[in-house]
Amino acid sequence: MVRVQPLLQVGMSEDRANPGGAALHPQGESLSPSCAMRSLPEFFISAPNDHEPFMKAAGSGGLPCRDQCYEIMVDGSGDGHSIALFPGEEVFFAYERGASNNDAEFNAVILALENLPPRAHARIRTDSQVVVWHLSATNPRRRANYIQKKAQIEEIIAARHLKVEIQWIPRRENRADRFLKHYIESLCGARGREPLHRRVRRLEVENLRLKTKLAKAMNLLEKRPVVVRDTGGYCMFHEQQ
Repeated sequence: MVRVQPLLQVGMSEDRANPGGAALHPQGESLSPSCAMRSLPEFFISAPNDHEPFMKAAGSGGLPCRDQCYEIMVDGSGDGHSIALFPGEEVFFAYERGASNNDAEFNAVILALENLPPRAHARIRTDSQVVVWHLSATNPRRRANYIQKKAQIEEIIAARHLKVEIQWIPRRENRADRFLKHYIESLCGARGREPLHRRVRRLEVENLRLKTKLAKAMNLLEKRPVVVRDTGGYCMFHEQQ
């Protein structure tokens, strides 16, 4: 249980303590933190096999790392690319063809975990509320692919004995977003042509659209009546399905 405890009051000069106004805190009174009592398990998210790999963030600052902590920012794009930005601007990229933006956000977390050393402690920051919610929620009514992504994340954490805190941050504070945009722009060909990955994705969509149109046309042809002409006239009948 986290309890309110008095803090040591450090003396300072009169000018610094009262720079032209009334004192901010009366001398002699004890100081105490403003946070309320919270149970320590409130910071943790339950996981299978009595393992607690995920830790909730306490406010915007998160939990303090007890050991060497890897501060990682991750991001994903709607064209299937993912990025994990490690300390010292060490960057890892991944790509999954056909992945949605949310899938790429999950893949970014997986990418970060796969590049952590065993038994490491890491704080992973993402601007995806979907990722944070699905990793922390206990409601079983979720999309199947998100459940699979969470199971994969839990498996990596358990196998590598990691301690991981997942924290949401606003997009404007996510430096990984800028790195990912620059990386995608670097894939663009000369003379401003569209990036290869985007062209492949567009051709896949167009190919799927053409297949759908072809299937509809074939279906209409199969349903057309068959006309048989002879010298005495003609008869019309439908094929039996």
